[in-house]
Amino acid sequence: MIDRLKTWQDNYLPQILNALSPRIQMDIKILPFPKKLDKVESTFIHGQIGSGKTIEAVFMMLSESRIQFTNRQPHQVKFISAPELLLEFKSTYNRKTEDETNLTEEELVEYYSTVPLLVLDDIGVEKITDWSFQLLYIIINRRYENLKKTIFTSNFNLTELAEKLGDDRIPSRIQQMCEIAKSKDIDYRARG
Repeated sequence: MIDRLKTWQDNYLPQILNALSPRIQMDIKILPFPKKLDKVESTFIHGQIGSGKTIEAVFMMLSESRIQFTNRQPHQVKFISAPELLLEFKSTYNRKTEDETNLTEEELVEYYSTVPLLVLDDIGVEKITDWSFQLLYIIINRRYENLKKTIFTSNFNLTELAEKLGDDRIPSRIQQMCEIAKSKDIDYRARG
């Protein structure tokens, strides 16, 4: 088990960190990594801007990656903000030719619906259109129906998110699939 943990730290952790923004990478270096997290559950983390929601979600993602790898489970995690997710989907509409290196809209829906752990950061800050709502709902509902772990962060609690979205279906799914945590209630530095 120690050899697998070392392999994860040396080989997989750098790949995951390189996919994150330089700001998040810097925060990870500054803040202490939780020493032991036996299980990661689907979680909705909400709170004010700058309260540590994103870094908590990243630490949970890294813990889940470590757990997956050491337990010889399929090893795949993905971090993306809700606006970046929508931008990625929009890019599929602007292609003039089929490019084998880019996924189609259907393939992106499949990927985001099935990745073993998805961190969807800043849900609720995206501009809500019928298209964006439908896309988010499809992905979140499929993850809910297939028991896929999902960590959400938002500046809004679920009631406020329903108001922002103009619909309570997404917050309802989130409530059914997640533990709800307010960011000030989270103290990842104390975990050990």
